[in-house]
Amino acid sequence: MGVFRFFKYKYLLNQRNRKYASLAVSIALAHASFGHVRYKSLGNGLADISLSLDDDKNFKLDLNALDTQKTYKLKGKWEKNEESYVLKFKRTKPDLSSLFSSNTGYFYNNLVENKKTVKIPSLSKGIMIWGIYCERDFS
Repeated sequence: MGVFRFFKYKYLLNQRNRKYASLAVSIALAHASFGHVRYKSLGNGLADISLSLDDDKNFKLDLNALDTQKTYKLKGKWEKNEESYVLKFKRTKPDLSSLFSSNTGYFYNNLVENKKTVKIPSLSKGIMIWGIYCERDFS
């Protein structure tokens, strides 16, 4: 009986360790794929746009113009300041004031502070990039 209990205990211990290891891997994959905050353009015929603010305080903005097949990949650092995300771009091509503007007539709170800095409200459900609405991913 003593040997049986030992193997039963060892089996239960291994199962518990596997469960926690699986949970840890799932959490790590979720953080790696989604990051801290993510915005994605809704279906349109103009461009595919995604903005990802990662946990390591880096961000990546990908713009793919569908009509010209031109692709922009902009990177930089971000920080949270009061109730907004402050994006500090490494390079400024294309121009940030034209990139973060709305041509739809709606007012959006993206604020271009200077040639390399943009503020985005952290509580907004979406933002305008290149005149295209990009919805925040809350998953």
